Parts: sequence; C-alpha cells; structure tokens
Amino acid sequence: PLGRRVIGIAASTLSDSNSDALTMASDERPSLSKIWLLAIRPQTLPASVTPVIVGCALAHADGARNHGEAFLFWLFALAIQIGTNLHNDYADFVRGADTK
Repeated sequence: PLGRRVIGIAASTLSDSNSDALTMASDERPSLSKIWLLAIRPQTLPASVTPVIVGCALAHADGARNHGEAFLFWLFALAIQIGTNLHNDYADFVRGADTK
C-alpha cells in the first residue's frame, strides 16, 4: 500500500537528516508521527505561504476584506507544498535516488 511506501521513504529520509533536534540513536525506530512530520518537510512550508501572505496584503491594501478566502488560499498552498514534498520523496525512492 502507498501508506507503507511513504512511511518507508520517510524513514530513509530520517537517516539523511542532519538536524540535531531530529537525531536519534541508530537502533531506535522513529514514531509514526515523527516519520510523517519529517516527510512533509515543515522547513519548506514558509516558501508556500509567503506568496499568499503578499497577495493577501496587496488585496487588503486594495480594499478586499474576505478573510475566509484568504484562509482557504493559505490552506491550499500548504496542502500543495506538502503533497509536492511527499511526491518528491516517492519519486526519488522509485528512481533509486534515495538508496540509504
């Protein structure tokens, strides 16, 4: 199943992580939530919402005041970035780029 592949890919990504906060002993298996958190790569999420924030600021300056739409744009930008990160990990795994 795809879920198991994603978890396996994320676990291989964990071994490549050089962040001190995410470093674990080699015999320790990461929790499922940590694997998913690493797979979505939260450090890339600001890059997805920055254009939305700029667009919302420009729209606000022009008189637009629809906060519900702004929130949806922000939410969809995050979802697209997370989906892209997961797809990238999967594609690297299929091509053999993630061999560790």
